[in-house]
Order: sequence, then structure tokens, then C-alpha cells
Amino acid sequence: MYFEKIRGQQFAKKYLSNSIKSNMVSHAYMFEGPTGVGKNTMARELAAILLEMDNLFNSPDYIEIKPDGNSIKIAQIRKLQTDILVKPFKSYKIYVIDEAQKMTVEAQNALLKTLEEPPKYAIIILVTNNKESLLDTIKSRCEIIKFTPIPMREVANYLVTTGVDEKRASLLANFSRGSMQKAIELSESEDFHLMREEVQKYVETFLGGNLIEIMDIQSSIEKYKDQIINVLDLLINYFRDIMMAKENVDNSMIINLDRLVFIKNMSKKTTYSQLSKIIDIIEETKNKLRSNCNFNISIQVMTLNIYEVIK
Repeated sequence: MYFEKIRGQQFAKKYLSNSIKSNMVSHAYMFEGPTGVGKNTMARELAAILLEMDNLFNSPDYIEIKPDGNSIKIAQIRKLQTDILVKPFKSYKIYVIDEAQKMTVEAQNALLKTLEEPPKYAIIILVTNNKESLLDTIKSRCEIIKFTPIPMREVANYLVTTGVDEKRASLLANFSRGSMQKAIELSESEDFHLMREEVQKYVETFLGGNLIEIMDIQSSIEKYKDQIINVLDLLINYFRDIMMAKENVDNSMIINLDRLVFIKNMSKKTTYSQLSKIIDIIEETKNKLRSNCNFNISIQVMTLNIYEVIK
């Protein structure tokens, strides 16, 4: 059985296993889905099987292309196009383009020419968390394999095997939202507990509605600049839990279950509509920061917009 080490992703594993067994491997794949759910691991395992190698990075027939700075540039694709003309030592040459959504339009157009007429021995795997950023002509020439969030129970069970106690493993699995990578990062982070405590204070401050105190959040949150997406995800989880509490859902639906008293108290201070708007504001801020918008301006706008909803 292929891909036994990969958690979840039953469809992807079955589809690729059948392709290998029937000798019907495609010349181009797009592995699309959330960050940290096994797309890169699957690409490497597929390459290892086809190249019959345990250590891929010892093979000249396996090449990974990653963003150079904030993007994958046309020069990187030109280099691929030159290399792909050199015949492989074995049966295949395999190229994995990581964070493919960061290819410039020029790079995508250049790659398109290779995807239209690839050498028979070439396999190109595009790994992306946002296929909508890629040209339709690129997508139409790839077999798109959808990767989904890993079930939380599987994430928790894996963390337990690494030495995390069951209660903490369950909490981290909830926060990971199906991303094994994120769960592992959180389990290894010494700052996560302190960050979560501070985020809880931010929630209380926002729902307190005092403009001066809310604006102070901007300077406090700056120390988490390198981990801002995690901070914003924590905020979203708290506001989502408060929304769930207002709906009187089963406690098993609450992510921050160990903070249930706090969550229920906060649910009395706001409306369902306000919470929905706040979550939308934070999600919009995440998108801006991922698009390299100015950090201070983005956080300032977020805090002001949340205040406008609460006041």
C-alpha cells in the first residue's frame, strides 16, 4: 500500500495509488488545499515511489522550486525549461513547484508552454493553497487533486505519539483546524500559552468597547508580528466560540472548551450579528497581511473597524 505514512487524504492516496498501479501517472498534477495538510509530503512520496529512491535530494531527477522572495519568477521557470530537456537517469524527471500560487503571470505563461508539450518522462506537480490565483489555462492542463483538512482526532492522536498529553493534544488539534503542520508548530511553541492568554485579554478589551483601550491593542500586538496569522486565528476562534455559546450549541463544538466560563460571560456582551461582522473584519485583515499590506495600517484599521461594530 502506498502513502501509508500520510494522515487523512484518503481520496488523494487512493487516486494516486491507482494511477501508479495502472501505469497511468499524469504529466502534470495540481495538489490544492489548506496549508499543512500533507500536499508537499504527498508530492515527495509520489516522487520517491516513481524514482525508486529513499533520499530524493540525492537524485538529479528530482527538483523543488520555491518562491524567491515573495514570488516564483520567470527566471526560475526558464531554468526548469532548460533542465527538463536533459533526459533522466531513470524513467522520470519530477519537478515540484511549491506555493505555485506565487508564480508571477510571466512565470505562469512560461510554464504553460512546457505543460502543453512536456517530454514523456517529465512530471510537474504544482502545490498550492489557492488555485484561484493560477491561470485557467494552467489549471486545465493539470489533474487537480483536492486535499482536505485532516480530521481533528487524527491530528490529536498523532500529537500524542510525539509525547503531547491527551488533553493538550485535543486542544492543539482544535486550534489547528485540520492542519498537521500547524498542530506540530503549536505543540513545539513555548510562546503559544502566553500568546493565547494575551489574545483572551484582547477579546475582553474589544467587547468592553473602550476606544482608548482598544487602540492600545495595536501596540501590544506588534510583538507578534512574525506570528500574526496565528494571533488572528486565535482571535477568530474565540469570537467563533462566543457565537456558538450564544446559539447554545453542544460544548463539544467549542474550541476553547477550557475557557467556557469566560466565553459564556463574553457572549452576554454582544450580539450574533456583531460577532459575525468582527470575524469578517479579522479574516479581511489576514488576507491583507498575506498580500503584504502594511502591518501597522492593517492592524489599526482592524481595531477601528471592530470598535465601530461594538460601540
